[in-house]
Amino acid sequence: MKIKKTLLYCCLSSLLFSGCTTKKDGSELQQYSMTSTTLGFDTVITFTAYTKDESTFKNYESILMKDFKYYDQLFDKYHSYDTINNIKTINDQAGQKPVKVENDIFELLSLAKEFDSISNHKFSVTMGSVLNIWHDTRTQAEKNDKEITLPSMDVLNEANSHTGWNFVELNEKAKTVFIKNKDTQLDVGAIAKGYAVEKIAKKLEKAGLEHAIINAGGNVRLIGTKPNNKPWSVGLQIPDQKQLSTESLISLLIKDSTSFVTSGDYQRYFEYNGELMHHIIDPSTLMPARYCRSVTVITKDSGIADMLSTTLFTMSYQDGVNFLKQLKKDKNIEAEAIWVYDDTILPDSDVKTLYKSSDYYLLFTDGVKQMIKEK
Repeated sequence: MKIKKTLLYCCLSSLLFSGCTTKKDGSELQQYSMTSTTLGFDTVITFTAYTKDESTFKNYESILMKDFKYYDQLFDKYHSYDTINNIKTINDQAGQKPVKVENDIFELLSLAKEFDSISNHKFSVTMGSVLNIWHDTRTQAEKNDKEITLPSMDVLNEANSHTGWNFVELNEKAKTVFIKNKDTQLDVGAIAKGYAVEKIAKKLEKAGLEHAIINAGGNVRLIGTKPNNKPWSVGLQIPDQKQLSTESLISLLIKDSTSFVTSGDYQRYFEYNGELMHHIIDPSTLMPARYCRSVTVITKDSGIADMLSTTLFTMSYQDGVNFLKQLKKDKNIEAEAIWVYDDTILPDSDVKTLYKSSDYYLLFTDGVKQMIKEK
């Protein structure tokens, strides 16, 4: 049996220099890049920007590093910190008292609550009690992959009985969060990273950054265009841990500030009887979702993209397409999506047209077609 966690590279924070790029107005910008595994969210974070000199890049880098560390602590459900009330603080006070929180936590939870309703509870940050059981199961599997015991449905159902926003009270005036049920727990893992990336990107844009890419473990946020006004080329990951850093299924050409987020079964998983027991749990079954290998969402806001990619991963292709149409109609949120399958997981039986790449099959919404870069 195999245990896999999020792919991490050697710990580093290096500055790379590339040749200059000329803008349409004739000015020249240099490309700089840094990569780090120490900024939080248990992932590799890469930041590439085009600036007039290294000092300017360093200023933007400093903003990014400080804010990633801040958001990582703020949305952490495993560790406490002296200076802030975070998600762990709220969970620790479940059934006891309201917790006054930073505006970022309140805003994130309010957005998550709204999306819970929109998605008919397919997306819920109140599933912490269920997700804790699966987290503990993965941890035990890492320690001993010879004797893995899956949680029983009785245990999962009991934990799920504590899921729901009826157990959580958000007081906007006081900026407090109160978990009324002592057994209810929050887990914001399906939105926190995307929310943080979007907040950081907007702060960098406000500070004057015009051309950059933030990549936080698959949460990609483009800032502006490339300096020469050409589109960015973004590769779609192969849902195979061994090939993540070297190959892509297709490349997409994206012209301006956009978010590109992927959810899949190939990170944070263990194998049990030949099946990948991954971390994205279907609220309908309380088991790892089995509809596809990965879903990528392309939309403006990285927080929305993060929530959507997780939500679509727990739906069939057709339900996902219908959900995106309803989302555009009701909330004016425009998003494109790409579903990836292989011979082990195929799409709905009535799907006729599949885009073939390597050993994988792709389905996508209409807007994706014009983004695909021809080989």
